Formats: sequence, structure tokens, C-alpha cells
Amino acid sequence: MGSYKMGPALLLLSLCVASVLSNEAQDAWTSRQRRVQIGSKDDGRVKKFSGRIVGGTELEEPLPYLLSLRDSGFHICGASIISEKHALSAAHCQNPPSDLERLTLLAGTIHRTDDESGIVFQVDLVINHPGFVQKTYLNDVAIIRSTTSFLEHPGLAIIPIASETYKLRVNSTATVSGWGLTAQDANLAPTLRTVNIPITSYSKCVAKWRPVRIVNTAICAGFPGRDSCNGDSGGPLVQNGTQIGLVSWGADRCGSEYPGIYTYIGNKKIRMFIAENSGV
Repeated sequence: MGSYKMGPALLLLSLCVASVLSNEAQDAWTSRQRRVQIGSKDDGRVKKFSGRIVGGTELEEPLPYLLSLRDSGFHICGASIISEKHALSAAHCQNPPSDLERLTLLAGTIHRTDDESGIVFQVDLVINHPGFVQKTYLNDVAIIRSTTSFLEHPGLAIIPIASETYKLRVNSTATVSGWGLTAQDANLAPTLRTVNIPITSYSKCVAKWRPVRIVNTAICAGFPGRDSCNGDSGGPLVQNGTQIGLVSWGADRCGSEYPGIYTYIGNKKIRMFIAENSGV
């Protein structure tokens, strides 16, 4: 962790949120936080960085591609179905790694804590991008494999993912969904929520977050009043039915001016890693 002698420190945490119902679940969350001290020109108060969906709406039906990544039955991150047995999430969600026998994926429900209303899949393999850098969240992407097929269950479906030729447009609208916090210091949302947010230009994002580094495998999205980090880590950022990114990190001030940071799936290195480890 680096420090800068530029006034009060900001606290930067990853978006991966664990359930607050038990010490074990809390440990799963805190072990995956990112903390970088940087200078602030704001009001001098310490800022904490975390993740949740704010300014969105509750969904009445589950999204066919959306998954809850769980450790010992507790939600820790979001994920998405990209093939018959493969899901996509963030590398930091499994850094440090969970024991595989404790790791599951929940699908087909809008309820975060009700496994009986959804379908639980056992995980047998997790592959983090070999170039993942915890200090900067470069290459923040992971492949998670289920022991059984997602597609054997009606209502579940693969979401197409962006290729290297995807035309990403600044100010275009994308959607992110998850069970993250609905306000600073609040609990995780019990019901799945979603929010529409605009893509922010990379140059403006870099300028806003300076001196925190924004890596070249990232894109930025968010808007004041609709949250700038939006959703659980690993959860999909979707545009026109295609997943273009996944939640990496962002500020915990609801609706702040800080854009949320997403791993860009159309990035060459990210796309190559996904293809080599899932066949997609």
C-alpha cells in the first residue's frame, strides 16, 4: 500500500461485500478490501471506498445470467453465466482464495439470503487472471467453474460478452445489478437491485481519481445520485444485452462525483484470458 503526503487520507476498499450476519461472513469481506492512502482536496473527512447499488430499483424477477458468489452460504460477490459451466467474476473476490468446498454460486432468485428460492451450484475451479495486481486491480477478472451445467435449469441463460471490437461510447448507458449496500453503513440489500449509469470518459475518470491509478484494463461509469460504484464486486455491467464489464472498485459515498471502476471485458488481455480458460 502506497501513501502520498497530500493532506488527509482517503480509504480505498474493494467492492466485494460480505454478509454482516456472522463473523465468518465479515471476515470474507474484510480479507478482500483494497486500501490505498491518497491525498484529498475535499472537506478533510476520511472517505471509505466500498460498493453497493444506490439510486436504483428492486427487481421483481431474477436476471437469467446473474449469480451470487457465496462462501459458506454467505454472499461475497456477484458473478455472471458466460458458458454452460463457467461464470465470470472479479479476481479480488478470490484473493485470498476461499476453500473450494465452501464456494458456491446461487442463481435464479432475487433474494440474497433465501437459497430455497434459487438454485445452488458447487464450484470446483477458480482461475484468477495471472496478471492480477492487487495494488492497482490491473486484470481484475476471474473464471469460476461449476460442477454442473447452469443450462439444465429453465430460466437460466448465458449472457454474451464483449469482444475486442466492441464499440464503447462515452455517455452511453449501461446497467449494473446486485445485492450490495443501499447506503453508506447500511446492510446488504435483501432483494436484487439494478441501476442505469453512463459510461465516463477514461481521461475524466483518471483526473477525478488522481493520484489513485486507473489501470488500462478498466472503464469508468457512474453519475451523481445514481452511485459511482454501483453493485457488488464481480457483478456484470451490461449494455444492449452484452456484458461489457464487471464491478471492480469505487467510492462508498452514495451518488458522489467519483465514477465507479469496472474491468473492461473488451480489453485484449482480459478477452484473451476469458477465451483461454472458458472457451468463450
